[in-house]
Amino acid sequence: MKVITTVLLMLFSLLSLPALATEQTDMKLILDKNGIKIWSYRIPNSPFHGFKAVTTVKSTLTGVVALIMDNESASRWLYRTNEVATLSQDHDNFVVRVVTNFPWPFKDREAIVEGKITQDPNNLFVRIDSASVMNHPVRAGYERMPKVEGGWLFRPIGHGQIEVTMTGHAELGGYVPAAIVNLLIQEHPFHSLSAFKEVVGEQRFQTAQLASIREPAYN
Repeated sequence: MKVITTVLLMLFSLLSLPALATEQTDMKLILDKNGIKIWSYRIPNSPFHGFKAVTTVKSTLTGVVALIMDNESASRWLYRTNEVATLSQDHDNFVVRVVTNFPWPFKDREAIVEGKITQDPNNLFVRIDSASVMNHPVRAGYERMPKVEGGWLFRPIGHGQIEVTMTGHAELGGYVPAAIVNLLIQEHPFHSLSAFKEVVGEQRFQTAQLASIREPAYN
């Protein structure tokens, strides 16, 4: 399996935001549907809002990480994602290219993102944090996202359940009306997490083994 960081989640498909480091206090609940809750909040000095989405999935801890790491499955669950390609990988550090399908008349967006997977040795929570880098040339026909930051948090809650938290924020580049993006910000995380809950149950993810991930022991 190849690393794919999805902390690249952007509205219209490439939105992902930094949160997780500090809890936001001005979040507004904008969607509570099918076991998925989504909040939005303002980002200082940015016209584009950030989001936080939370749901629960039936999975091993390794299974959810294995799905995130599988580039070939990305287009099956990441909303409006055309391509995810690993540019480099060193253990749990990685750099990926993500291409997002934007509706006409906008160009498809491209982002180069570096990230890291970590697991807390005490509570076994797994985090995936990432941020965009600008040290790769922009490919012809694409608009480069000038800033992308994102995070995933996987928290075992017992009985074969994992609480999944996804956060995201992006500067989209070019001219994209922020008012429209903010109005529809729930679209990406909702559709992505809805599909994530289905795909993660597949046997190849539930039987996956990753040397860097420890499973919780339940009595």
